[in-house]
Amino acid sequence: MAQKARHPGVVTDLGEATRPVIAESWRRSLAARVDPDRHEAPVVYAPDEIADLRGTHPLATTVPLLRHTLSMDDTIMIVTDTRGHILWCEGDNGVRHKAERVHLTEGSRWSEDAIGTNAMGTALATGKPVTVHSREHLVRTYHGWTCAASPVHDPHSGLLLGVVDVSGPLRTMHPAVAQLVSAAATLAEHHLRQHLVRREHVLTLNFLGGPHADLDGRPLVLTLRNAEVLTALALHPKGLTAEQLALLLYGERGNPTTVRAELHRLRAQLGGVLLTRPYRLDAVVRGDFLDVRTALRSGDARRATRHYSGDLLPRSDAPVVREERADLAAAVRRGVLDTGDVDSLLSFADSAEDAEVLERLHLMLPVTDPRHALVSSRLRRALE
Repeated sequence: MAQKARHPGVVTDLGEATRPVIAESWRRSLAARVDPDRHEAPVVYAPDEIADLRGTHPLATTVPLLRHTLSMDDTIMIVTDTRGHILWCEGDNGVRHKAERVHLTEGSRWSEDAIGTNAMGTALATGKPVTVHSREHLVRTYHGWTCAASPVHDPHSGLLLGVVDVSGPLRTMHPAVAQLVSAAATLAEHHLRQHLVRREHVLTLNFLGGPHADLDGRPLVLTLRNAEVLTALALHPKGLTAEQLALLLYGERGNPTTVRAELHRLRAQLGGVLLTRPYRLDAVVRGDFLDVRTALRSGDARRATRHYSGDLLPRSDAPVVREERADLAAAVRRGVLDTGDVDSLLSFADSAEDAEVLERLHLMLPVTDPRHALVSSRLRRALE
């Protein structure tokens, strides 16, 4: 049975009214509570901020090429970042003035969750070229426009960099524009391959206490299973087969097919950083649990304790995580007890309610030390 739109007056039937790519986009947009009666996209950045963003964006060097390729009467060329912010908007002056009236201009955000189905936002959401024509736009304000957009990827890592788009009033857009935009995106990637210096990516995994990660400073949205996969790969930098990963993540019941599906989903965020045959990470990998391991191996219990802020992925039941979690906790605990350093004991006590550690502190801290009373109270609770 086809799904009905939840906002009155938008469409009568999402399954029958339009193309599947548009129907899916409407569903995402409506789930994000985009109002079809909204009149304009949100303006996020001021002109001086846009100038700063342009200067550091990797697509900056491709703009002259895109401008030359996509210069047409009665249209505008747009280049966005990965979140749908318009960084460049150039072209026919008359069309630009019309576009400015509906915030189709630099500094505005055109992701699906901000302004509903549109070529730029839907290309970002799907990672594929898309044309959105007239009433296919969820927001009625843009029913007089047609837009064709194509994503542009880093040719070295595969990571999405943004989209290039051509937009124009409904009557002026030629059907061949979509193919031209896709060709321009391919030319931009070829240009980047020739001129973009490959740099080492930095993947930071802070998994003590919970999953927090970023790639080159860009936060990653990880599921627990994503974090478990990354933990396994970080602990095995030379790489793992799907069979080995299945065993580490699921134990004897592990299925390599399931693992490959998980890796495919993870690669959507990591791009070329996640390599295959064997599966491994092509990046400088940093992380709090890795810092603890390094400190323990060098015999520096104080440094290990400073980095130890809690159990490794405490909700995980994956064998590779369980073993590493237990090993780290036991080694740090033994280290702080052996050194007998008050600061290290206190730091460990903050991350784990350990009766033996608290007893040692209770004996070491003078009664006049304000921390003594706090340790005494925690010790009583630990012994109850």
